[in-house]
Amino acid sequence: MPLSHAEIDEIRNILRREPTVEELAMFEAQWSEHCSYKSSRLLLKLLPTEGRNVVIGPGRDAPAVKLFKDWLVVFKIESHNHPSAVDPYNGAATGIGGVVRDILTLGAKSIALLDMLYLGDPRNPHANWLIRGIVKGISDYGNRIGVPTVAGDAWFDPAFNTQPLVNVACIGIVRPEEIISSGPSPGDLIVIVGNATGRDGLLGSSFASKPLSEDVDKDIGAVQVGDPLTEKLLIDAIEVIRKRRLAKYVKDLGGGGLTTAIAETAADYGLGAVIHLEKLHTREPLTTLEILVSESQERMMIVVEQSKLSELVEVLENYDLMYSVIGFFTDDGVIRVFYNGSKVAEVPAKELAKPKPIRRASSPPMEALKGLKPLYSLPPEPRYDDAILKVISSPNVASKRWIYEQYDYEVGIRTVIKPGYGDAAVLRLLDGTNRGVAVKGDANPRYTYLDPFNGAANAVAECFRNLIAVGSRPLAIVDELNAGNPEKPEHFWYFEMMLKGVAWMAEELMLPVVGGKVSFYNEDHTGRQVKPTATIVGVGRVQDVTKTTTIDFKESGSYIILVGVTYPELGGSEYLYRVFRLEEGEIPKPRPCSELRNGRFVYKAIKLGYVKATHDISVGGLATAVIEMSILGNLGFDIDLEKVFAIGAQRIDEVLFSETQARYILEVDPKAINNLLKLANRFGVKISIIGRVTDSGEARFRKRDKTIASIDLDLLRDAYRESLSREIEGGI
Repeated sequence: MPLSHAEIDEIRNILRREPTVEELAMFEAQWSEHCSYKSSRLLLKLLPTEGRNVVIGPGRDAPAVKLFKDWLVVFKIESHNHPSAVDPYNGAATGIGGVVRDILTLGAKSIALLDMLYLGDPRNPHANWLIRGIVKGISDYGNRIGVPTVAGDAWFDPAFNTQPLVNVACIGIVRPEEIISSGPSPGDLIVIVGNATGRDGLLGSSFASKPLSEDVDKDIGAVQVGDPLTEKLLIDAIEVIRKRRLAKYVKDLGGGGLTTAIAETAADYGLGAVIHLEKLHTREPLTTLEILVSESQERMMIVVEQSKLSELVEVLENYDLMYSVIGFFTDDGVIRVFYNGSKVAEVPAKELAKPKPIRRASSPPMEALKGLKPLYSLPPEPRYDDAILKVISSPNVASKRWIYEQYDYEVGIRTVIKPGYGDAAVLRLLDGTNRGVAVKGDANPRYTYLDPFNGAANAVAECFRNLIAVGSRPLAIVDELNAGNPEKPEHFWYFEMMLKGVAWMAEELMLPVVGGKVSFYNEDHTGRQVKPTATIVGVGRVQDVTKTTTIDFKESGSYIILVGVTYPELGGSEYLYRVFRLEEGEIPKPRPCSELRNGRFVYKAIKLGYVKATHDISVGGLATAVIEMSILGNLGFDIDLEKVFAIGAQRIDEVLFSETQARYILEVDPKAINNLLKLANRFGVKISIIGRVTDSGEARFRKRDKTIASIDLDLLRDAYRESLSREIEGGI
């Protein structure tokens, strides 16, 4: 949002005079929600951010976590929601570019991308245009810089028809001794590297800190334009700079542009700076104001000692990267900006970098009651063959291959578990060992719309389960909290509850929240917010990538094991929405103690080699989880629902489609079943042998001898694999 009258008065008090237009622009950029977190900063203190593996937590462009003694994993999540609503291709592409540069700031090598996309109804023409542009933008940018997009999440809902949520993440690795983290000192030089500065993205941070206008075309100038070829040069050059220890500090020029990069760096280290704008390389004549707040992409700030400047320049020229030495840091805490000898701005760094936090009013809207009322009555039970086909063909359940097949997810030869075949992606370190890292992103917009606290907690828990399911040990998470207008108490309540839900579950699961992002003003031009969404990205340690587990059934005759207790929890379920168009009721309760106990058991069972395939149970319930394993393994199954340990379930659908948390499906060789039962007893975990994998070519659910549903595997495969592409292709 533009500066308020009160903020302008505060700036006058800080400066003790009237601000120049350049100073006002600097404050507008830096004091925007996007850059300053002024509405969220107080609540963000509730998140647990520390842990024995945390090396760098919140505060830097990206956090770092100890993966192994000799490797750190650096990962970051970002949103590009507003830009993607205006220009889906460039909005999504530059989101990828920005999050990759965040990883580069610590000198890490980017090894994987994730995209968590919350999109509109594919049959809506405008939403369809957005979907195609967003996926194409991510695909083109990621493919061209040679970083594979290996995992993510996708959800389709009319609430996102005009304002999609485009959340992206990047994973990098670096040796502990090579990380760039020393920080600047007085006298160090400020070098801007990369693309020439232009008018694209002018005050993009301010644009992202207000609701979209009805005429989105007028905001097109606030959207940056990506240049992946320059990004690739930056990636390669930073790797050399890191190895030769030429940089003391690196920062991305993202939201807020030059102003934010210098202000935040100076403030964090108690420094000031002297900047000469005429020295900056630009692609066209620009005013001083435009130079200060442009958000042109593929630009980075490198801080270098004067004695190492010539060596740094040699590297940059080797990679044909443009650069400018525009100033230096000082010890007086004041940023002074000059243009051709004339001073255009003089502001204290700390006051510019961090405005006073705002304590926003918060109150639940009436519609929030929809998620607090139990489902006192359910519609009549459907024909279960039909219900299963409807759920498995839902865009929120069906294969997302229309999306991930547009990505090069194997470039770099690290990808062990590929998109669609595992609950998380697994990548090799390629260091002569079999060690690796698991990554996954999760959210459920329906859950957080109906119950933001428990919905956000469930998103953390699902990310935890997905990491466990491939055989990794979860280490840490980052979060992206997408909400509406923070100035509206009923919108801010959703944000507050989501954050508290993340904080609670992360604390319970001992998963530090080492970084994240807040995105406000996600609403359409009528003022209606999109479904508030808590996106979680987690990383896990993989000791041996050859012993990870995938989803697909492996062998006929294997036992099908259900880990955990099932409750009749259909509120907010995909079954209820897809079959009956109901979006209400209490969502599944988060159960952190069960998550920890069951997760540790599954991790140990995988490690001991008892498990052939693993899948967590989430959207669509037990029926969906088993069918996905069957389709991917091209094997049928025979399940007796009578064997499911269910408490309180009165109907078949409460067993088939309940989305109770803390549950997994395991495929286990009959020879290992006794060992598995003993292990479950040792961990105090409830497991049930509910059926067998078959070569019958059908999916069969029965209750004792009574068949509940029997569906040909080919029919299920077609519904699962083709339904999303048919909806998107048919929605043109």
